[in-house]
Amino acid sequence: MKQPAPDYDLVIAGAGLTGLSLACWLLDLATQRRQPLPRILMLEPRSHYSNDRTWCFWDRQPQPFRHCIRQRWPRWAVQQGQQRQQQQGDHAPYAMLPAEDLYREALARINREPAITLKQGVTVQQLLEQPQQVQVVTSDGHFSSHAVIDTRPPAREAMAEEQGLWQVFTGLELALPDHGFEADCALLMDFQPGVGDTRFVYVLPLGPDHLLVEWTAFQPHLSAPALSADFDHWLNIHLGTGYRVLRQEQGALPMMPLRPRSATAPVSRRIVTAGTAAGWLRPATGYLFATCQRGARALAEQVLDAHRSGVWELPGWQPRSALLNWMDRVFLRALQRHPEQAPQWFLRLFGGTSPERLSRFLSDQPGLLDILAIMTALPPWPFLQSALSRPHPRLPATGSPKP
Repeated sequence: MKQPAPDYDLVIAGAGLTGLSLACWLLDLATQRRQPLPRILMLEPRSHYSNDRTWCFWDRQPQPFRHCIRQRWPRWAVQQGQQRQQQQGDHAPYAMLPAEDLYREALARINREPAITLKQGVTVQQLLEQPQQVQVVTSDGHFSSHAVIDTRPPAREAMAEEQGLWQVFTGLELALPDHGFEADCALLMDFQPGVGDTRFVYVLPLGPDHLLVEWTAFQPHLSAPALSADFDHWLNIHLGTGYRVLRQEQGALPMMPLRPRSATAPVSRRIVTAGTAAGWLRPATGYLFATCQRGARALAEQVLDAHRSGVWELPGWQPRSALLNWMDRVFLRALQRHPEQAPQWFLRLFGGTSPERLSRFLSDQPGLLDILAIMTALPPWPFLQSALSRPHPRLPATGSPKP
């Protein structure tokens, strides 16, 4: 018996960065191709959007939100005490895009497009693949579609925690007259003393009286981000007590590979995973935005091709090469074993490579010469040890919260 036509051509599970980026790439590419959009349903668990995060990246490529970038810095630096390495990349500046600007732009475009329906406050509970369509079970009922792109975050058990670290951060957007930081330079890492982890302060000058400051730690176990006494001490030493907190953000990024799917798990081309759960977040750095834009564009092209042909099989997208994934695993293993050496590694990395090579590497777009330059800049022995060793099982921390 023939199945009835599905309710939608495509369901996008999740309307965060990946889902909204995918929708905007579909709008842009459909216009460029002069092709009609498929019928799209977007399902998002949150009922409202807030300015809950800040995305930073090297501004190297066109993307739907480029005009929303609020700040660019042609120089960026890392430092530890009196040691400092600085780079300048005028053709690929370091950029900041606040969540509120991206959400506003994406939601306005989606609301103007009758082919896209966004349902907020709806949780996807189950995806059931059938021969010609996918059944989507949600808190708001059942829907069917030709295909699903699942952008929901990964489950905790999918994260290979023994092979990586958690990047835990607390950020404060501050008002402070004449704060003294250079307006055209992003301070990416100001390394701080620590035992058993790597700690640094991240400073983005947003104006002569305005800045974003984050306290970040690479930790072996997940702990709840908080305004620590160490961060408070840094603020008092470097900024005094005259600042005013405008906004606070905090979170934890999984700097680790994802566990491979079971060999017995079926491979689906109607249900495609995207975003962090598909490995788009760079394990060794925590950067996501630029890779997300390339992935969202690739999937948007696949969706439009499927809509035109009527063959709803999406091959998905791999964010980086096997070589780059291997380098990330080796780096994270070395960072686990020698957290006290990390500041010197980053100083050598920034001092021993050109800004063009480094920004391409950190943006997941390196060429072979870029990779060789990165490997040459770092000390060989700790990374050779890590390449030849295997990760040791790590005991869970008592009372560690779930993300």
